[in-house]
Amino acid sequence: MNSLHVALSPAVTVAGWLLIVPLAAYSLRCALAATPLRGAQQHLWLAAIVLLAWLWTLQARFAGSAAFGLLGVAFVALTFGRHWARLGLLGALALHTWLGGGSWTNFGINGLLLAALPTLLADVLQRQIELRLPRNLFVFIIGNGLFVTLAVTAAISSLFVGASWLTAPGSASIDQIAYALLLAWGEALASGMLFSSLVIFCPRLVLTYRQDLYLPPWRGR
Repeated sequence: MNSLHVALSPAVTVAGWLLIVPLAAYSLRCALAATPLRGAQQHLWLAAIVLLAWLWTLQARFAGSAAFGLLGVAFVALTFGRHWARLGLLGALALHTWLGGGSWTNFGINGLLLAALPTLLADVLQRQIELRLPRNLFVFIIGNGLFVTLAVTAAISSLFVGASWLTAPGSASIDQIAYALLLAWGEALASGMLFSSLVIFCPRLVLTYRQDLYLPPWRGR
C-alpha cells in the first residue's frame, strides 16, 4: 500500500495510465448497459467508495518497509460485480490519493493493483465456482465470501510486497509474505460474515447473486 507515495519510473507510470484508462471506460460502458445501480444499491456503492478510501489510511508498517492494511477489494468485487466494483475501487483510490496527498502519476499502476486485477481475479474464481460446484446458497456464500476473498486478498497483498521489493530491492522478505497471508485470512473471515449477511438479509444489494440459480423455488409434490 505504500505505492501511493513511492517514486516510480516514467515508463511504469505511463504504462499504468495507458492500461487503466481504457479499462475504466470499458467498465463504465458495460456497467451502464447491463445493470444500472438504483436506490439502495447506489447508496451502498457510494458508501463503499468513502469507506475504502478511509480504510486504506489504516496501515501498519512491517520492519520499516512494506505497509499492510485491510483491502476490501474482494468484498466489493463480489458484491457489485466486476465492472461496478472496478469503477468503485477507482473512485475510492482517487479519493484516497486526494485525501492522502499521494502521487497522481502513480494512479494508473495503483489502479491496476487495487481495481483491475482484483476484480478480474474475483470474477474468474466466481465463475469457476459456479461452473464446478453445486449451485446452492451455502456454496455461494462460503465459496465466494470466504475462499474467493481469501485468494484475491492474498494475491493482491503479495503483489504489493513484490512491488515494494521492486521499488526498493532488499526491503521485502519471506516474513512479509507470511504477514500478508495472515492478514488476508483475517480479512476473509470478516468479509465473509458481512457478505453472508448481505446475501441473507439484503440479497438485492448483491449484484452477483442470482436467486433463480442459487435458491430456486421449492416444488412440492
